Amino acid sequence: MEKNYSFILGLFMFGTILSSCEKNSSYQEFDRNEIYKHLSSVNVRDAKLIYTKEGVNTRSGVSGAFGGVWKIDQNGNESKLIITGTDGKTNIVNIFEITKLSDKFLLMIPDYYDTNRIWQEWENAHNDDPAQIATPSEPHGAATEYTMLLNIETEKLYRFPENVSTPSKDDNISTDKQGNIYYKGYMNGKQVLKLSPETMTIEALLPEDTRFENFAVTDNGFVVYWNGIEQQQSCYVKCPGGRIYPISDTYTFIFNGYLYSIRNNAIIQYETIGNNDIEEKEVCKLPDENTYWRFIPNYVRNVMVINGNYEFDGEKCIELDKHITIGDICTSKAWYSRNNRTFSKMSMKDYQESQFQVLDYEIQNLSTSLESPNIAFTGFRYSDGVNVVGTITESDEVVIDNVTESGNKIINLISLN
Repeated sequence: MEKNYSFILGLFMFGTILSSCEKNSSYQEFDRNEIYKHLSSVNVRDAKLIYTKEGVNTRSGVSGAFGGVWKIDQNGNESKLIITGTDGKTNIVNIFEITKLSDKFLLMIPDYYDTNRIWQEWENAHNDDPAQIATPSEPHGAATEYTMLLNIETEKLYRFPENVSTPSKDDNISTDKQGNIYYKGYMNGKQVLKLSPETMTIEALLPEDTRFENFAVTDNGFVVYWNGIEQQQSCYVKCPGGRIYPISDTYTFIFNGYLYSIRNNAIIQYETIGNNDIEEKEVCKLPDENTYWRFIPNYVRNVMVINGNYEFDGEKCIELDKHITIGDICTSKAWYSRNNRTFSKMSMKDYQESQFQVLDYEIQNLSTSLESPNIAFTGFRYSDGVNVVGTITESDEVVIDNVTESGNKIINLISLN
């Protein structure tokens, strides 16, 4: 029998979580709301880029994400992202990690050093036994038990539910037209989890003990999932109403929010009916059959490029004049591939290929957004060794947005627009 699980989030809606440790008869148990008082909002609304600076763990001497999370605003000014508490105090808790989930929401994890420090201060203030005064733990890390959801537009923070795995920046994260966020996680086993920011709920969509490797989502929330790296076997569609349809075809793709598959040399569309039914129909024929298919959306021409040889517009399939090579770096206007200092670029508008080089900088991190034609990057300048945050524009121009002090290497980069 299929089971769904829902967890209601909301700022200060959780019950008090109590420490399991009892030290003496006069000891008061720690209320985790003491931490949440310091987690209310983050000044992220005007950010163009967000990145983490490298720092050094002062106790272990190991380099890592200990330099804090910073932003560059629309005017090119750099400043540290600051958490404001409900009491109006700022920068009491530092951010250790941020992941982009959608155009509207970021996942934020505070620094363990700061949450642990607040706990220690509370503990010492409520402990009458000098022999049990808390001592500091390791300086920095991700306080995953205080993971928060950050609304970019309102800058407000919301608690993430406990005992549910959080999305990872390396995972497949999808959205539907209502703004719900889907990701592969764990809740009584591996699951496709649906995070609804409007209602602040998380729901497990698949039956328990379902074996699958990956998934995709239509605009209206029909989830297709499969067991196998390249959709070679066991493909199913889970309807929002609960019904599950097996699909015999081995290759599926989402285009303009609709689900399609390839059967022999035909493209099949799955039309959703209500929230619990689908009907399939053949929409067009491909010029030939194949044993491998790759589907890449072209955001400029509003077509799906299939195997670099065909364009599919939802109704018909047209063979291209030539095979096009599509790189794995994607903006809103072009695809790129990179070989050391040389970038190969394929225009989405007319499939013209070009190359350019970035000669003055060592590029270490790249970040793109489907809302922008630019590539954001971090690295260092050869002429003086300083670390830089820059942009490669649609016209292949390199623009330096910010120069940081030498040694403050940037190790994570998120492009917001």
